[in-house]
Amino acid sequence: MANVANLEKRLVDLIREESSFAIALTGEWGVGKTYFWKYFKQRNLNQFRLQKYAYVSLFGIDSLDSLKYEIAVKTHAINQLEDRMQGAKSLFNKALDTIDLSSIQGKGLSLNIGKSLITSALSSLVSSTVICIDDIERISDSLSLKDVMGVINDLKLEKKCQVVVILHDAKANDQFQEYKEKVFDELLVLDDSLSIINDIVDSKLFTVYKQFYEIIGIKNLRFYQRVDKSFKLFDKAYPSLSHLSKEQILRFILIIRMIYEIPSRLGNDIDFKFFVDSFNSKNIKNFRGYKKQNAYKEQNEISDDIVKFNKINDYIHPFYNYFEISDWGEVIVSWITELDFDKEVTKDLIAKDKITEEVLLIDRLASEVLNEFHNIDLKPNFAERLYYVACAKIGRAQLTNLSFYCDILDTCNRKNLAIQLEIHIKRHIENSIKYHQIRISIDDFYSFGRKENDRFYNFTVDKIANYKYKNISSNTISSIFLDFHEHSRRAYNSNDKEILELIDKDILREIIWINTDKFLGNRKLFIHSILLHPCLGEINGKREEIRLWILELLQENIVDNPNNEPSIKMWLDNTNDLTENLT
Repeated sequence: MANVANLEKRLVDLIREESSFAIALTGEWGVGKTYFWKYFKQRNLNQFRLQKYAYVSLFGIDSLDSLKYEIAVKTHAINQLEDRMQGAKSLFNKALDTIDLSSIQGKGLSLNIGKSLITSALSSLVSSTVICIDDIERISDSLSLKDVMGVINDLKLEKKCQVVVILHDAKANDQFQEYKEKVFDELLVLDDSLSIINDIVDSKLFTVYKQFYEIIGIKNLRFYQRVDKSFKLFDKAYPSLSHLSKEQILRFILIIRMIYEIPSRLGNDIDFKFFVDSFNSKNIKNFRGYKKQNAYKEQNEISDDIVKFNKINDYIHPFYNYFEISDWGEVIVSWITELDFDKEVTKDLIAKDKITEEVLLIDRLASEVLNEFHNIDLKPNFAERLYYVACAKIGRAQLTNLSFYCDILDTCNRKNLAIQLEIHIKRHIENSIKYHQIRISIDDFYSFGRKENDRFYNFTVDKIANYKYKNISSNTISSIFLDFHEHSRRAYNSNDKEILELIDKDILREIIWINTDKFLGNRKLFIHSILLHPCLGEINGKREEIRLWILELLQENIVDNPNNEPSIKMWLDNTNDLTENLT
């Protein structure tokens, strides 16, 4: 296996000699083998010892005579950018297809000339030529690969040609595997085409392409050509965006287009619709953090959707940490799937600068500082730079990471900076708890687990406990039940148990008669969801207490609205007073 530079060096060594050969140039589908060969020929014309050249694709060729004829008519001087006689040869080719040469007679002599005879005559002129035969794995069913190999062997041995055959080895049939060792002198594999990609994409953003190529492993040249075209359309439409914003948009395009075009890289069970639905900003919270961990608490097996989400997330994560389809991501999804996007939304994104230069710059600086630390290569003012980015990331970074930054500052003998950073972080924790009040839990701060000796875990637990309010509003409790109901009775927070313990009959009355526009489905199903909430089963006697309250509240409704009695009576009969069939 080899990259472009190594392959080019080996081919130059071969091509500058007059000796004949046959070489197979292989590599995975779309890696850029044809592009490489044409690029190689253009760069190394002065190295070619043989002065004639022909390029032939086997695609569409259905007979051996046609192949020989194609090679003959495509042969031209090596220093010509194109065959200057190609027009005349094409006319000649059409004439052969339309004239019945066998019927031509002149002066009593039968000129029984066929196309095969002319092909043979033209082929006899092919010698000492560099010949590239492409697409051998796309050979026609009517053309024998054994015969093609025979032609290649004849070109090498009898015609003293240098033959380069381009193919996707893994797609070639068994016959090729049988003949390749007999015919070819060498098998060259193009395995690393990063330098080719560098030639075709925006050089100012090559670093992003390089990261994607090396981490995700997609080598298909056409994929990068389409991504580059997509990005340049955005760049042309919105030239005022900052360089860092453009990098962010390119990352979106790479990931979204990859899963749109080749979802099979993640498995046969992954489709684009699921990717968009699960990673959009409205639904992703159901898959990440504590809701992801607790959504199926009553079941022994993990949902297929969670498994698929994790598969996609694990695949994307090394290239794009915490990927989410929001803002520009939504615009790009719309553009790729519908070939259009909401121009007003796009203008709003630019106006509000949701992909801000400052945020992206901080993320980049943080990455650079941590790389210095992990690579044992600390530059001057390391502690000051770490303190700066850590402060800037408060509110976006996990507390476990912020605690780690404090530890590093301590180790650097900059305890003053560590203490100051810790003060800022604790102030943020307190403000977050005050803002969310009782609905916040420790899982909101440590959704991905806690590391040993974390500086802020116990502090956060204590602060949450201190802000527990006993006077619970119906809105707070109804939001718990609505979340559970809207997410198909799967997503819930186990810490809500402390809140649900405080429900009384008056609060329940407000909840079950809320405006039905606020939730999905009908009121009966919503009440079923209330009774089925898993946290109620963890509070001794609470589920039964709430069921009895609901029965009393339904009787109140019948008194106030007698017309509702048939609906309520049939419902209670079908569910045995809300103890069965709560679907």
